[in-house]
Amino acid sequence: MSLTGAMLDGLFGGSKLDSLSKKDCYIQLIDSYRLRVDDDYKYAGEHHGLYDSKDPKPDFAHFLDLAEKRKGLLPQWWTPETRAACEAKAANNSSRNWADLYCAVEEHDVIDHYKDPTKPTKLRLLAEKVYGKPVQGRP
Repeated sequence: MSLTGAMLDGLFGGSKLDSLSKKDCYIQLIDSYRLRVDDDYKYAGEHHGLYDSKDPKPDFAHFLDLAEKRKGLLPQWWTPETRAACEAKAANNSSRNWADLYCAVEEHDVIDHYKDPTKPTKLRLLAEKVYGKPVQGRP
């Protein structure tokens, strides 16, 4: 196991997501995806999701497809029904929904929202585990 993998297991192993409520688990997955989309745009010049000027739902669905293939990453209670609930949460673009797939998020937004300067790192590690690679070009 790589050092990143070991760190991630400590921060976001399957048991960590298992310990969250369903709603909080959905939000972690959504925010991990949203921050990764911003990082890919900012550091690698990759346009996907919201930054591709298309509906971001298919790209988020791909993110969840990858997450489902990562053994032990998602909670044991994850099912097609809970996935649909996660996708519905992500697509809810009401002003009261922080985890809005249609709203870009940057590192400072994450820190401000969670009041935790380590939260962006945790979300990035989760996304790295899902995608199987870090953001290219990120310092």
